[in-house]
Amino acid sequence: MLKIILILLPILFWFGFSEKQTEEKSWPSELNTAKNTLYLNQLQKDVIFELNKVRSNPKRFAEEYMEDLQTAFDGKLYTYPGQTTVKSQEGIRPLNECIQFLKKSEPSSILNPAEGLAKASAELVNDQQKHGGIGHIASNGSTPQKRIEKYGDWDVCSAEDITYGSFEARQIVIALLIDDGVPGRGHRKNIMNPCFHFAGVANGGHPSYQSMCVIDYAGLYRSK
Repeated sequence: MLKIILILLPILFWFGFSEKQTEEKSWPSELNTAKNTLYLNQLQKDVIFELNKVRSNPKRFAEEYMEDLQTAFDGKLYTYPGQTTVKSQEGIRPLNECIQFLKKSEPSSILNPAEGLAKASAELVNDQQKHGGIGHIASNGSTPQKRIEKYGDWDVCSAEDITYGSFEARQIVIALLIDDGVPGRGHRKNIMNPCFHFAGVANGGHPSYQSMCVIDYAGLYRSK
């Protein structure tokens, strides 16, 4: 099979979104593919769950979780109740664009967790926790592809998404979907890419942005 490596260098900064406090409607339990995974913490499991929600029913995800955010903007300023106002790069435009994109998108297959991909993600989180910095290249020069290959064998396609400053699972996924300031909306495309069938997630602290989350994807993957 043709191997295609998708590495997104632009990094998304999106702060201040809090998950909806009202009781959410039930989603199919089969979307929670990482629920019983022992090597992931709860946030990491929840990130995969949120990814599977949007992939399986993008229109519903947009309507239930993203349309309410339209009232949070004043020009480029974004204020969520109870949180500090922050300045986005593009204002409301990428949010509106994303909502329309999701409403027109076809569902994609759900993602299954892969321990090797989680280890690859964790390697970058641990490196940047210690050394600081941002981006996909670790302090030792390793790339996403090298880290993914270190812990398993991948085929067809692979990619990596990173977000900084997001603290909740849905916040992380919505930040990547909106892709404020990222030309081409590559993170959004990764989340919705039907090529991917496996994912690994790692999160942790960051010396400059308080928190970070890394998601590694693959079309086919066999952990070592």
